[in-house]
Amino acid sequence: MKRYSYLILLLAILVACAKSKISPRVDDPYKEQVLPAIYFNKDGINPTGAKIGELVMVSGKGFLKSKDKLSFLFNGVKAEIVTLTDTSAQLKVPADAASGNVAAQVDQQYFFGPFFRVRGVFEMDTLFPSKVAANGDVEDIIPVENGKYLIVGDFTDVDESGKKGKQLRVARLNHDGRLDKSFGPDNVLNGTNTAVLAAVMLPGNKYLVAGGFNNYEGVNYVNSIAMLNNNGSLAADKIFSPTAKEIIVSQLKGGVSGRINSLHVQADGKILASGFFRFYVQPNYNLVGANGQDSVHLDSIQVNGLVRLMPDGSFDSTYNYDHAMHMGNEGPNGYIYRSLLLPDGKLLIGGSFTKYNGQSVSRLARLNTDGSLDPSFAIGAGADQSVENFARQPDGKIVVVGSFNNFGGLKLPRAARINENGTVDPTFNLGVGTSGYFASIGFMPGGEIILGGAFTEYNGLKRNNLVVLNANGSFHPTYNSMGGVTADKNGNTGFVKKILQQTGEKSMLVVGTFTKFDYRDANRLVRITYP
Repeated sequence: MKRYSYLILLLAILVACAKSKISPRVDDPYKEQVLPAIYFNKDGINPTGAKIGELVMVSGKGFLKSKDKLSFLFNGVKAEIVTLTDTSAQLKVPADAASGNVAAQVDQQYFFGPFFRVRGVFEMDTLFPSKVAANGDVEDIIPVENGKYLIVGDFTDVDESGKKGKQLRVARLNHDGRLDKSFGPDNVLNGTNTAVLAAVMLPGNKYLVAGGFNNYEGVNYVNSIAMLNNNGSLAADKIFSPTAKEIIVSQLKGGVSGRINSLHVQADGKILASGFFRFYVQPNYNLVGANGQDSVHLDSIQVNGLVRLMPDGSFDSTYNYDHAMHMGNEGPNGYIYRSLLLPDGKLLIGGSFTKYNGQSVSRLARLNTDGSLDPSFAIGAGADQSVENFARQPDGKIVVVGSFNNFGGLKLPRAARINENGTVDPTFNLGVGTSGYFASIGFMPGGEIILGGAFTEYNGLKRNNLVVLNANGSFHPTYNSMGGVTADKNGNTGFVKKILQQTGEKSMLVVGTFTKFDYRDANRLVRITYP
């Protein structure tokens, strides 16, 4: 044991001696700074915005030293160099460029320069009040009477109205985008306690809204669906409890126990709702507790993400219901993200499910008018990952988007078009597609397709959550120069939730979770003009 102790002591002495011979470094580590081979002047581009094919001048230093390897990129797209000196370069704005930063590239080194706006024909209307729009997510927008719009979401103020805290998640806009202050009187706590996700216009200028809330204007047992009067107040009745106490209740007799994502009103007035819920619920106010006090109980029926209500909100037991078991049929074995009521009364549903009423359907299914599975809808293998959204073209074909890579057994990343019978339309192909996923879709009058989602690239081009395609899925040559939509400060993806075409105008309204469009302030609402 002593021998080991001596060895340890000897090693310690040797290390100490070695340390005493090492001179401490006194050189300033920041004395010799390595300057970049190329740099741009501050505000070193003139003009700061131009159209594709036009000439611009960038200024900086070090351009000639690397001229044989030097490239200039407009948001990742290589530009033609027209003239070059050591301190300036005249460049032609390249095709497929979009708003973003200009950069210089030498081999694998990148030197980032100033911001440049590519001006195009698909542009934000800067006179529209987007900057002061909504202070929270806008999930849906519908046209209503007199050229106005109803918006719903998770906001508490719109248009900096001074009604913050009273404009809760439901608001009406005038045609110019300004808040309609006649909607939701100042003395009413108008709105819900959590997000509203969908809205539908009803006869008589009333509205139907749905989401994940459980009260409206402080009225309880308004379970995820509410009918509103034209001024935004809850369509309500007064009833009396067993102890003769007056109670304000929703005119709709029931709702659901979770979140409604999609809402539809049939021609006969019946209401179809789909989403993330398990039960239809209806409050029973006619109960008395053990001590004689009033008591309320929620009667429930299991329905599994899909339900049809009568116009008064009572349960419709003729839709996908097992009368012997007194509950809904099995329905989907996963979530329904989106549904679409078709002209013939059938319902298209998409989401994360792989079965419907025990039958394989692979994340997309068409239902008959009684809620049963339509076997004539032949999508084959369907989608290998979630279907997020879809929209129907005027010719009856349907464009489906999501996070899938394959659809119907074919390599169709993130988007596919299907015929009315469910078979894949082979004329529609996006190629490599996006680096992320698509979650929304809209059509323009000329057949162009607008896709929104969460992505930074599209077919190798830098694109920010929004892209416009031709009807065959190819990249539109002139509608993609804008810088897309930018995520909000909470990290939401910024993808577009709903695209609305305004009748009679070459413009559209786009809503979502974004805070910028084309790098301009646009708080969840923007108006886009096009030729």
